[in-house]
Amino acid sequence: MSSTAEPSHPQRFFRDFMRLSGAYWSSQGCWRPRLLTVALALLVVAQVALAIRLNIWSADLFDALERRSTDRAMNQIGIFVLIMLGTMAANTTNLVVRRYLQLDWRRWLTKRVIGDWMEDARHYQADLVPGDHANPDGRIAEDIRIATESAIDLASSLFYCVLLLVSFVGILWSLSGWITIAGVSLPGHLVLLAFFYAGMGTVVAFLLGRPLVRATDTRQTKEADFRFGLVRAHENGEPIAVARGERLERERLGTVFETIAQSWRDQTVSLARLLAFSSGYVTLAAVLPILVGTPRFLEGTLSLGRLVQSGQAFQQVTAALSWPVDNLALIAGWRASVERVLMLDEAVHVVALEAARMGETALNLDRAPTSPLGVRDLWIASPNGTLMLSGLTLQVAPGERVLVDGDTEAAAALFRVLAGVWPWGRGHVDLPADAGMIALGPKPFLPEGSLRQALGFPQQSGEHDDTALVAALDSVGLPYLAGRLEETGDWVRLLNPAELQRLSIARLLLLRPDWILLGEATNALDPDSADKLLGLLSERLPDTGIVLIGRHPGSTEPFHRRLTLQRAAGGEVLLHEVYARRQAAKVPRPRPLSVIDRLREGYGG
Repeated sequence: MSSTAEPSHPQRFFRDFMRLSGAYWSSQGCWRPRLLTVALALLVVAQVALAIRLNIWSADLFDALERRSTDRAMNQIGIFVLIMLGTMAANTTNLVVRRYLQLDWRRWLTKRVIGDWMEDARHYQADLVPGDHANPDGRIAEDIRIATESAIDLASSLFYCVLLLVSFVGILWSLSGWITIAGVSLPGHLVLLAFFYAGMGTVVAFLLGRPLVRATDTRQTKEADFRFGLVRAHENGEPIAVARGERLERERLGTVFETIAQSWRDQTVSLARLLAFSSGYVTLAAVLPILVGTPRFLEGTLSLGRLVQSGQAFQQVTAALSWPVDNLALIAGWRASVERVLMLDEAVHVVALEAARMGETALNLDRAPTSPLGVRDLWIASPNGTLMLSGLTLQVAPGERVLVDGDTEAAAALFRVLAGVWPWGRGHVDLPADAGMIALGPKPFLPEGSLRQALGFPQQSGEHDDTALVAALDSVGLPYLAGRLEETGDWVRLLNPAELQRLSIARLLLLRPDWILLGEATNALDPDSADKLLGLLSERLPDTGIVLIGRHPGSTEPFHRRLTLQRAAGGEVLLHEVYARRQAAKVPRPRPLSVIDRLREGYGG
């Protein structure tokens, strides 16, 4: 998918969606999705067939009643039982198969999106590029659910309505007979009436829906404002309590809630109007064809059964024709969710392409088990392609300790380059194999689970015995955690920043890497503690190369070398292609399926 803004239209929208999710049906070993899809289609056909049979049954029943034939009436009762049981079985099986297909497709698409997103630091890099792809958690958890579930629901209901329309138009045409208007005989008048009735109903529904959409949008906005106010009050609990501001906060939240109440009342009035019309519309649809056919019934040219059958067929045709209106909100929600997933996929695709650049204008990562740690003629760019750092060469020998400080942003960028997560720039980066180097930033990541698992991360928890774990904790000044090895929790939240950094040093003592890359990994410690922990690493790991990039609160004496960075003057474009892509990404993209927007804009006035 291109990252540049280009006109969005239905063809491209569906193409991109199928490119992302269509492999669920076309990939190797895809017999299950195809089998489920065929089964669902056959069940829809069965549902339509049963609806047709029920329509025919109605005619036969009322014809039997008209003739006062007990045998025929009893026979029709038996047939009805079979139709009812078949309908129950078809509807139930349809629900089970449809929901299983929805879940299976969602599972497959979720795994694919997460797999692309969580590969080679793309989840981190994608957040640094412009575009509408924020909140990836919501896009993966909620939008993928809506995109898959709604797609199956819409496709299934559309297929049902198309079959229903085709089938019952033929039935209604045959039941219409001929009608004479102003001396002109017309066939299929009930079909024409059904299309006219459904069309007029659609127009009126749109007109009545305009204030409802406005009221709904307003209510959603007010609900969001109220939730934000509650979150704000919760997050600022201490300042509010200290300032004795509870009374004002209560009044403010009460005022916000009253705006919800007003929008609720407006929505209720709009809903009542629309419900009044829809109730009359549905009721009249059941009676109108009977009223139209009554003269023919009284003349004896139309039986009672065929009169009732024509009324039911008329209802089925109008219901099928109402599918676009009935599903407008669902289509709009599905469209929005699909676009959100596509935008996330686009951002991941863009950073993947940028990370895969090779050659003189690219940042080349050279990884080898015996590779040293360093950079050669390194130029670092920001995510928009502008220059940050130029012409840097640095080689670190085994057992050497190097401090790199200076400009904060340049130091942070260099740390990310050496950590292998920053693809923007050019030059050569020598990196050891992943297992030979550990990088620690100012906010260490620890997995949820036991403290034992956190200490051994990313290795398996059973690789270190209790004696080694307790000794490591004691060495870094965390002896009080020795008794909590089996305690589970989110340790990033349970420990303060200084404790987290001490725990990270304990991990290094246990894992004993050949290279250690520290990005302000001691900035939460006091100077003496920072120096002691660095001295501990040097003592316990004398052959390990250590590079600390950024601010170090302690002394510079423990380091063999010190390099001070100076950020390049802003404005110079280093990566022209990336820069152009970023500028294009800032242009708002046209929304796909714009007819949905035009319809909803018509609602909004």
